[in-house]
Amino acid sequence: MDVFPFLIIGLVAGSVYGLAAVGLVLTYKTSGVFNIGHGALAALAAYSFYVLEVLWELPWLVAAAITVFVIGPVVGVLLEFLARRLQGAALTLQVAGVVGILLVVQAGVELLFGSQKVRRVPPFLPEGSIEVGGTFVQFEDIATFVIAALATAGLWAFLRWTRTGIAMKAVVQNPDLLELVGRSATRVRRWAWMLGTVMASLSGVLLAPIMPLDPVQLTLLVVAAYAAAAIGGFSNLPGTFAGGLVVGVLASLATRWLTDGILASLPAALPFAVLFVVLLFFPKKYLADRTAVRVHPRPAWRAPLRLQVTAGIVVLAFLATVPAFAGIHLVDWTVALAMVLVFLSLSLLVHTSGQVSLAQIAFMAIGAVTFSHLLQGAGLSWPLALVLAGVVAVPIGLVLAVPAIRLGGLYLAIATFGFGIFLQQMFYTQDFMFGAASSGLEVRRPVTPLVDLTSDTGYFYLVLAIVAVAVLAVAVLERGRLGRLLTYIKQSPKAVEASGVPAAVTRVLVFCAAAFLAAIGGALAGAAQQTISADSYAPIVSLTVFVIIVLNGPATPWNGIVAAAAYTLVPSYFPSTEVGTYLQLLFGLSAIGLVLLPPIGLPRVVTESIDRWFRRPTDERSESPGRAAERSESSESPVLPEVAADGVILEAKDIDVVFGGVKALDGARIVCRPGRITGLIGPNGAGKSTMFNAVTGLVDPSAGSVTLGGADLGRKSPSARARAGIGRTFQTAELFESMTVRENVAAGAEGRTVGLDPRTHLHSSPSERERIDAATEAALVACGLEELADRHVMSLPTGIRRIVEVARCLAGGYPVLLLDEPSAGLDHNESARLGELIRKVADERGIGVILVEHDVSLVFGICDEVYVLEFGRIIFEGTPAEARRSSVVQAAYLGTEEDTAGAVAAAELEEVK
Repeated sequence: MDVFPFLIIGLVAGSVYGLAAVGLVLTYKTSGVFNIGHGALAALAAYSFYVLEVLWELPWLVAAAITVFVIGPVVGVLLEFLARRLQGAALTLQVAGVVGILLVVQAGVELLFGSQKVRRVPPFLPEGSIEVGGTFVQFEDIATFVIAALATAGLWAFLRWTRTGIAMKAVVQNPDLLELVGRSATRVRRWAWMLGTVMASLSGVLLAPIMPLDPVQLTLLVVAAYAAAAIGGFSNLPGTFAGGLVVGVLASLATRWLTDGILASLPAALPFAVLFVVLLFFPKKYLADRTAVRVHPRPAWRAPLRLQVTAGIVVLAFLATVPAFAGIHLVDWTVALAMVLVFLSLSLLVHTSGQVSLAQIAFMAIGAVTFSHLLQGAGLSWPLALVLAGVVAVPIGLVLAVPAIRLGGLYLAIATFGFGIFLQQMFYTQDFMFGAASSGLEVRRPVTPLVDLTSDTGYFYLVLAIVAVAVLAVAVLERGRLGRLLTYIKQSPKAVEASGVPAAVTRVLVFCAAAFLAAIGGALAGAAQQTISADSYAPIVSLTVFVIIVLNGPATPWNGIVAAAAYTLVPSYFPSTEVGTYLQLLFGLSAIGLVLLPPIGLPRVVTESIDRWFRRPTDERSESPGRAAERSESSESPVLPEVAADGVILEAKDIDVVFGGVKALDGARIVCRPGRITGLIGPNGAGKSTMFNAVTGLVDPSAGSVTLGGADLGRKSPSARARAGIGRTFQTAELFESMTVRENVAAGAEGRTVGLDPRTHLHSSPSERERIDAATEAALVACGLEELADRHVMSLPTGIRRIVEVARCLAGGYPVLLLDEPSAGLDHNESARLGELIRKVADERGIGVILVEHDVSLVFGICDEVYVLEFGRIIFEGTPAEARRSSVVQAAYLGTEEDTAGAVAAAELEEVK
């Protein structure tokens, strides 16, 4: 059979994918919000066109024009308003907001049009065909391709040659500068959302006559545009449209060549396979990530431990009475218990670590079918099969965590949603999963000689016991070292890496744990129902459970318990064919409301009253009352951790760093020796912070080498360099904003105790904890922060925040410190005290310090040697006295020698006063 017909089909389908993807990329580029619900816009357009053309009997051209050029822009304006509220929000809130749109559209369409009647849009494009190379090509296929190609070309021309289009590209690079030249960034983004929605609407109209109208199927079909967007690097519009053509052609040719066995399912799943390949293997520099997230999260109040334990006992006692009144709803109560594990797995990802997974229902399916096959086929014992059902999901979670490690959290959301669809399209009908039969799989309950666990009551108590243990384990993990590390990573990945924590290991660990929990939950729920089928594990359901856990807030494990009850028990006690749809609509609207409305929390007077009633310590997580009392009774000042700095020389040689063709560093070099303070000065933009980033591994030099104590650091990650002995601060303070000063400083001491071994991310020994506490207290005392130790850092002025960063470095015990403008925001007296502290730790502890500063008097007052950087090149190195006299330094940075001497004298006089 000739492949030409398959090429035609692929080009037609691919042009629609590319058209939808172009609109998606346009809105992402201009707003930084990736609209995961973009496919729902196409579904909305298809149904709108159906109403106008079929029900209202308008001419198809009029119906299409109204759908694309009236309804589309109106929806775009509404989406821009929502996106404006999402910009800068946490990634989880961004995803919840756009997923809420998808849920509302799907539920609304189903409630308005029902799900029983098959609705079709008759073909409206020109009929007939033309013979090309012995193959008859339909006019409607040609028209579809031409319309999609012309729309994409028109958009490209609009962006290239019109003032508004140029402004759209400018708003991506620098919205503030765009405002300065008289163009409103908000108005420009509104145009982008209107055009993006027009593209999605046009793709929906073109799809309408091709398939029966179904909101879920239309949404999933357009989700294939993710793959096209990925091929275009989520930024290049022509490349994105070409990516759509590639995806469409490959999927069509697959139907020609892959017709037997498991590969026969690949054509439908191929777009998502392409998406995974791109996210897993494309070079990072070709994939744009413009997602902006909140820098300053609010400190969240947590109920006292004593209250939580009391409430836990009460809830457990109540659940123990459920079989006495549940009646026919007892199985649903058991399923709700199992779903607690699924929601807890999401809470660990979403609230504790700030990651987004849209595939938890897929992990449930994997756990349920594995459990069934291990019990029925392999004949394993019930407990062993249950554990293995969770273990099977772990390596899958490991693979899915890679995009988050390589590219960022947004790509994890995209990859997990795509994975859920891929799993359904590719594997659900295979014998090793649900199989092609519709009868479902049996999942038996355990049989024991002493207790009847096959009955609904017996099995309920078994699941209650398992879930109680799991909830306790999650609570311990979340309140322990893993919870701290995840909170650090969520709020400042740079600071975490600079403290020595390999964040990739922590992310993988929590994602694998979440996959394990979700799979166990799926297995337990399957045994409660005793029969499972593929219909119960649709990928769209993952979006609903994600939104529910976001709506329930960060209070682990209570959010998981409430979410499971809302998801499972409400439909059980309000039986109706439409109750699930109404709940989906409610959850979607609530997610949108969460974005638009101000955050709601308990009044401060209530939280303070609860803390007093339960006699809560000042800071439950950072310090016990015993340690506080012990420290207050001690008359000796705590001692900073030992530093083995002898012979540890940091040397950066011939460093080149290039950004977009511009050399930020050009053969730059610097040496730092034990016990000496080295100043690195120069004009703004000279490359000082870039030098620090090159030394600590945050940027990859195109040439040069970095060594510490003679060991080459070239291939080491930022966290490995920190563990090797390089500590640093940042030009813009990188702190864990919702945490206290003490917790921030403790992160420096704890970071170097966490290595590549996953076990070190889970637990710290008592002796290790004592060393961390001692180093933290010593750093607080050394920096004069004792009275501020229990203040949240987000409430502190800029200067004090810089001191907190320095204290974190001192607590880490690094033999080399890189301090990036630590005196910024300090007055002269505070700056002088900081200089004394830096000089003291260098002299007494043998620490080598590189100091980037614009305070010339501080640099010349405490530094042993000075390097001057200009346009990426070192133009001077020598003593401070030589720097003052150097005509090269004066011309480049200091001004005349008289000006320099006057500035230093004035500073000294001010200090005397």
